[in-house]
Amino acid sequence: MEPPHARDVAVVYPEGAHGQAVVVIELIVGDDGHVIDSRVLAGGEPFLHAVRAALPTFTFEPATRDAKPVAARIRIEIPFREAVVLPPPRVEILEVVPPKPVPPKVLPAVKGPIEDVHVRGKRTEIGGTIISKEEVRDLPGAFGDAFRAIDMMPGVVPIVSGLPFFFVRGAPPGNTGYFLDDVRVPLLYHLALGPSVVHPSLIERVDFYPGGYPAEYGRFTGGIVAGETRGPSSRVNGEAEVRLFDAGVLGEAPFANGKGDALVAGRYGYPALLVPLFAPNTQLAYWDYQGRLSYRVAPRDTLTAFVFGSFDELDERNPATYDQQGNPLTYGPFIPLFRTEFHRADLRWDHSLVGGRLRTAITLGLDDSLVGGGTDNDSVRVQASSIQLRTELDKTLSPNLRLRAGADALLYNYEFTEATQDGLSLTSPSRNDVIFGGYSDVVWRIHPRVEIVPGVRFDVFTSRSSGTVATDSPLALLLGEKATAQPAVDPRLAARVTVSPRLTWVGTFGITHQPPSFAAPIPGVELGSLADGLQSAVQASQGFEAKLFWDLELKGTFFLQSYFNMTNAFASCSSIFSGLPNLDCVDARTQGRSLGIELLLRRSFSKRIGGWISYTFSRSTVEVPHPLSNEATNVPSNFDRPNVFNAALAFDLGVGWHAGTRFTYYTGLPYTQTAQGLPIAPYNGYRLPDFWRIDVRLEKRWRLGAHGQIAVVLEGLNVTFNKEAIAAQCQLKPAPSLDQCTPQTIGPVSVPSIGIEGKY
Repeated sequence: MEPPHARDVAVVYPEGAHGQAVVVIELIVGDDGHVIDSRVLAGGEPFLHAVRAALPTFTFEPATRDAKPVAARIRIEIPFREAVVLPPPRVEILEVVPPKPVPPKVLPAVKGPIEDVHVRGKRTEIGGTIISKEEVRDLPGAFGDAFRAIDMMPGVVPIVSGLPFFFVRGAPPGNTGYFLDDVRVPLLYHLALGPSVVHPSLIERVDFYPGGYPAEYGRFTGGIVAGETRGPSSRVNGEAEVRLFDAGVLGEAPFANGKGDALVAGRYGYPALLVPLFAPNTQLAYWDYQGRLSYRVAPRDTLTAFVFGSFDELDERNPATYDQQGNPLTYGPFIPLFRTEFHRADLRWDHSLVGGRLRTAITLGLDDSLVGGGTDNDSVRVQASSIQLRTELDKTLSPNLRLRAGADALLYNYEFTEATQDGLSLTSPSRNDVIFGGYSDVVWRIHPRVEIVPGVRFDVFTSRSSGTVATDSPLALLLGEKATAQPAVDPRLAARVTVSPRLTWVGTFGITHQPPSFAAPIPGVELGSLADGLQSAVQASQGFEAKLFWDLELKGTFFLQSYFNMTNAFASCSSIFSGLPNLDCVDARTQGRSLGIELLLRRSFSKRIGGWISYTFSRSTVEVPHPLSNEATNVPSNFDRPNVFNAALAFDLGVGWHAGTRFTYYTGLPYTQTAQGLPIAPYNGYRLPDFWRIDVRLEKRWRLGAHGQIAVVLEGLNVTFNKEAIAAQCQLKPAPSLDQCTPQTIGPVSVPSIGIEGKY
């Protein structure tokens, strides 16, 4: 079904009003595009009066089914932003209350069935891209998960096809920050090719910033992925899903006449049923949970408790006995090869202000990771407990000026255990890290067509190794033998200029700092070498946003990002100089740079024919010290892929059928040619074969009653079963011939999915 599109939905900002507001209304739009009936769900005066006055003028392109217009029930959010007028008197926004029952009305006859469609307004920060759950439901290869759509974005380079760890504009995966409702989380995806660690139906939207993000996001030098959960529902609802490799459920119910809301969700993975078919001596398990309880204690005040967590474990068993030819006869028990989990508990208080809001929160965290063979002789375990206090203010100061500010204090306690003291324990010792800082920016409309957002962050990072201070002084944290403090100031600036109703210019600039980080996001695993300084990055971009014909949106960006003092183990521990020693590579510091052009062409997947096309042309380089000369050598990054292309199309075939396909292509990884086992220039000057794959999705959905739905979904990632080259293996050849290098491939990494979904 093609939902209705607004043809003329204009509401004038009411005279005498102040600040921002949102009015939520439910409409029945007839098959001629005119409003038949309406019901207010949320909002306050004088904005409600402005909406009611404008309702008779609302017209829509009617919804269509099988290319025929039909009536539809829609929910639309009408945002009110500051008008460019003289400062008006202060007017308080009324309490948002559940709608009272509306007396039945005699409505004109409606032709055909009435469908429920949810229409939402979106606000995009400068330099960011919004990914909604509705937008990716039909995206093949994403499995209905908004977080899984990140690898479709320009500027994103995957480590391996389907693996949810990315280089973002040249920054390694450990330098990308993940947030859920402003709570920092160590990772977003389950082990290997698993789904995200949050039930997809709980996510309302995901904001993706490859660089140049607002001042509220800091302490990372790569990109930012910020998820936002959906608000409380006005009715009891739930959904369940069963697939080949996992099952999930979500349930929600309001209480206390709509003042409170309770939600629980979770997912349990059983890939152990499938993995033994391909790897009989390996097993995998994962689960996650989410729980939320909110209550409006006063018209302006809401308390919310949000708890969530995730668990992953990869086990394997080793041969116990062998035959005379050395082939395994029997195997021992399964032992943990890798196990990780994290948990968060967030208690927040939201207070509504005139034209803004204030949030104060406390967050408790626990991370636990085990790497090794599951024995005391070769395992590594790290546990990290944390507590964070934070406050955030968003306030409209005048019709053209909006203030955003916040501050927080964060304490981490790391407990690191390792049988031998020659590995990560040297770079990740048991310690206490304290981070505190603040930020502020203003959204300033200096002209009806010009908006700028200047901002700044200030952070102080401190660290002290456990057991190194032999004094009772209260200053021991900062004055201890191995105590370190590093301050950072991060200026930010973003601008948006509306050149015409269909063309907008955008630009961003920012400096960011981050403590030393591990190569990949693993809960609790963070390097402890703060004494060697912070990582830093300079991020700049210039681009445009254009609205084209057929509801197409085109976004183009030129970016340049430079990295300094970066802990990039993919470069410092790489095989660029194969066969030569490279000690302490995990914590070695490098410099890097990435520049390129990003293009994104979108037509909403909610339309009958929708799709995304993204293309990135870029070059990423890194400085690596050559072991022979110890001089810095500027070479292509190990994950430099000059060309990354994605194209996805989705089709509404009518009568509940949806189909889609996706094509992914990127340039092969660089490698270094060798002679007699020694690397020769140009380093990383050769390329492995390029990679491409095709994903598909097919869905049949039935409606049950007013709100119920049931669907059968068939989906496949890499249905072409293509293998991917990840490295080069070189065999020695007699001089003066070069060694013979052949690609090492993995896979095919292919994920089939057959699932049944139901909701009410």
